[in-house]
Amino acid sequence: MKNTKAREKILEVLKGKTTPVTAEEIYQECFSSSINLSTIYRTLARFHEENLVEKEINSEGKSAYLLKKDEHCHILECIKCHKRILLDFCPYHEVNKDIYSKTGFKVQEHNITIYGFCSSCQNKEFEEK
Repeated sequence: MKNTKAREKILEVLKGKTTPVTAEEIYQECFSSSINLSTIYRTLARFHEENLVEKEINSEGKSAYLLKKDEHCHILECIKCHKRILLDFCPYHEVNKDIYSKTGFKVQEHNITIYGFCSSCQNKEFEEK
């Protein structure tokens, strides 16, 4: 893949992220670099084809991207305020063992986003009642 200034800038933005971001969020950070949104979409598609990024659909139905790292990730996302929390542990080790023991299928990797309500939004909802 040919290295361009746009690709370098998009990669730089992705390197600074710990949770998946949309093309629009990358665009906001690249605005001063005069990179247009269609270039960002094409670049992200290419990065995904080249297996450089993980792609997921966020709670708003938009594609979000995270630079692939050696380890997998688990993210909690609030349905109401869209706050994202990156877990620093894997809650699925036992699930993976269970899958293997029941099916013989050995999980190699996974990235999971769990949707719910953060403590702030839970407290706000409780206060409103």
